[in-house]
Amino acid sequence: MKQSIQSFSLIEVIIFVGILGMFFVTGMIVVVYSLQTMKVNQHKLIATQYGEQLSAWLRAQKEADWNSFVSHASIVGITYCFKDSPISDWPVSQGDCGVADYVNVSPNIFRRWAILTSDSSPPTRVTIEITVEWKEGGNTYSIPLATVVSRFE
Repeated sequence: MKQSIQSFSLIEVIIFVGILGMFFVTGMIVVVYSLQTMKVNQHKLIATQYGEQLSAWLRAQKEADWNSFVSHASIVGITYCFKDSPISDWPVSQGDCGVADYVNVSPNIFRRWAILTSDSSPPTRVTIEITVEWKEGGNTYSIPLATVVSRFE
């Protein structure tokens, strides 16, 4: 009795390699997307930290001297660009925060600013709107934080 040896034809091998290649390409796409999402989430955490740092600093300024604090607020709202970290003083630059206002910490892809708006004259409450923004992969992301502080006597 003779045994016959079975083998794959060239067409079957090419189809198998093509299907296997599609699985590998799909797997790589999933890995790349996951890594990009992980990087964006990492930057969200850093941006949130910068926003919370600014919020804590502004609250400390309010507690230290209410009159000095409200002198930085107006009924219209003033934008302050905070690029130094840790924050040491009120920034000189006001208005639109530009490229020169990126946070001086690596990676310096973050810009943060605060808009202080008072409710009346003399102010009894100040609304603080903090925004931390960064660009990544052609997209612009931002983390907004808002709070209201008031004078307690």
